Amino acid sequence: MTLHSQRWRRLLPIAALTALLILAILVLNSCRRDSGPEGTPTPTPTPFFTPTPPADAIAAGLGPAPLDSLDYVHPPFGDGACGACHDLSGSDPKQLWGTQDAVCRDCHWQDLPDPESPVSHPHQPFARGDCTSCHNPHASAYPALMVTNVNDACNECHKDLGGEIDQPHPDLAAGECNLCHVSHGSDNAAILRQPQQKLCGTCHTDQTDPSISFASHAQDENIQCSLCHDPHDPHPPSEMTLDREACEQCHTDLPEPDSFSHPHQPFAEGKCSDCHGGFHQGPDAPLLAETQAASCNECHQDHGQMVSQPHPSLAVGECLLCHDGHGSNNANLLVQSEDAICKTCHTEQFDTQHTFANHSADKLPSCTSCHSPHEPKTSGTQLAETCVECHSDIVLASSGSTHEPVAAGDCAQCHTEFHGKSRTTLAAVASNICTDCHDLQQGAIKHQPVASGDCTSCHVSHSSSHPDLLQTSARQLCGECHSGQAATFANSKHSTQLREQCAACHNAHSGNIDGLLKNRTNALCESCHSGLPHGFHPVIGEGLSCVSCHSPHGTQHDFDLRAAGDALCIECHSFQAPSSPPTARR
Repeated sequence: MTLHSQRWRRLLPIAALTALLILAILVLNSCRRDSGPEGTPTPTPTPFFTPTPPADAIAAGLGPAPLDSLDYVHPPFGDGACGACHDLSGSDPKQLWGTQDAVCRDCHWQDLPDPESPVSHPHQPFARGDCTSCHNPHASAYPALMVTNVNDACNECHKDLGGEIDQPHPDLAAGECNLCHVSHGSDNAAILRQPQQKLCGTCHTDQTDPSISFASHAQDENIQCSLCHDPHDPHPPSEMTLDREACEQCHTDLPEPDSFSHPHQPFAEGKCSDCHGGFHQGPDAPLLAETQAASCNECHQDHGQMVSQPHPSLAVGECLLCHDGHGSNNANLLVQSEDAICKTCHTEQFDTQHTFANHSADKLPSCTSCHSPHEPKTSGTQLAETCVECHSDIVLASSGSTHEPVAAGDCAQCHTEFHGKSRTTLAAVASNICTDCHDLQQGAIKHQPVASGDCTSCHVSHSSSHPDLLQTSARQLCGECHSGQAATFANSKHSTQLREQCAACHNAHSGNIDGLLKNRTNALCESCHSGLPHGFHPVIGEGLSCVSCHSPHGTQHDFDLRAAGDALCIECHSFQAPSSPPTARR
């Protein structure tokens, strides 16, 4: 047998005894911790090393106290000094030598509020002297000999707090109720360690620092954080939505949404935080999430910075100058009627002493019939489209002629004073407006409508089915005043041969020759009749011209002669005797 085998045989009994001892410890520990069979009470666990009370306490029937754990042991109990708390000399040694409050205060007087100067808000169990409602007197598995963890202990009475909420305060979620509350009592409401704003400010510095937060909510000492926030259920700002009920605790003057015929939708739904998001750091008085324009544009993106010519009030972000953020009895949440608001700044347009045009504000349904309140300056086709809404008779001609400003949608080129004194709301009288663009051949002799500035007696302003924006055909238009010439002109050679008819010979506006002719008579006729022989008859000098014999507007005679045959000649020539040669009268 080797030396190694002999040594192994001597150690074998020792190893076996050690294994049995470990097994016995595991079995005992399992019996101590496992529950009994279903329906039977759990056996009271017994620690391995229970403090032994003194003999007189055992004799009095006090015996060892049951323990769940010895992680935290009350020092008198751990030392076996039961008489520190129990009256061992009395008839019932289980009784304390005094009230719970007196017995506990005898040692813990430095940790408890002074009874000579009680706190304003004591914790109710402490006020009753019921220390064991929160603490175990002998030992516990939790610090401060708590009967259970802090959250569960507090929730025994405060079940609406702690673990019952969805988004617990971080400290509460960690079971640190005592970080904010004093368990025995405090001079602050809700047994807080400090006044509420100061306590919240230890973590939430930006919301309570007046050098950072300039909103009234952060500066008013009377406004407690818990008025708006549930300290045990503080949803993160991204999920937080304050309702009207919370705001009305202080803002008692808020009207009911149904008191408005036009309530603002977020206000009607109680979603105050849709607009008022900066409760601690709002930049302006209403505590809006941003500037007024930025806040409004969250929903109304077609206003504000989206327009190219913003209304002055809108340009500085003052939406609330015209609109009520909660609601109004006026359309579009206006603080007054539309005309009343516009009149506060645009007084001249409402002054009946100066405004006589049909566009005066009291004759239109509203200012917004023409103006966009957020983009009040209109031009080009946008203005034309606005005008046509009422002036539907002004349409572009499919054939004929259209006034160029009308075709370009530039109504303001002629109509600049929409609120002005002129009945037609023109910038000036018609002739002055027309001559800005049209050279009217300013000759010495003027056509009567031109002389009187009445351009529209012949032309229409917008579009016409006839050339040159004429009211009707040229011959018919001229014939309205020159009826004698028009009556014969229809049967003349000129009516069929002259394409431009009247305008072929006459200037429409002004000239320097009688009859507004475009040239001297003979020269004008020869511009077309240059090849016609006139034989021996003179047509130049002594007052003679082509029109001495011919009527340019037509007659019932051939060649548009003024008379037939000899009758035309004897108007100038007479005969003294048949045998005598003819002599002229003149």
